[in-house]
Amino acid sequence: MTRDQFRNKLQLRLKNRLKTQTFDEMTVSGSKLRFDMALVINGYPFRIPRHADEKDYTALLTDEQYQSGNYDDIIDEVFFEAFEVT
Repeated sequence: MTRDQFRNKLQLRLKNRLKTQTFDEMTVSGSKLRFDMALVINGYPFRIPRHADEKDYTALLTDEQYQSGNYDDIIDEVFFEAFEVT
């Protein structure tokens, strides 16, 4: 997956999450770790209340990709963009 494809998928998943809960609810008042978990970036999901779309719980990145650091800047950008909107 290219970096642009990842950014688009992450932004779409965030948009879908924000349909059923606020950024604060999703991140437990702004936790970056909870953000990563809520968006199932590397496959350690927990269920989002009122959200039943199974394809939205598949990992966006493998653990190896996530831990490589190659996508950290994108994850941080999307997190802070969402944080600033709230």
